[in-house]
Amino acid sequence: MNQKRKLKAQTRNARQARQARRVVNGIFIGLIVLMVVILIAYYLWQGV
Repeated sequence: MNQKRKLKAQTRNARQARQARRVVNGIFIGLIVLMVVILIAYYLWQGV
């Protein structure tokens, strides 16, 4: 029984780590997209 519990805990920890990496990657991608949009808006504003 103890081995099953350890295996489940290990699986849960791996799943949580994967999900945390996904969240961090999503935040970085969102920041990069936001930066690109701001740069485009800035250049368009300067062109007017």
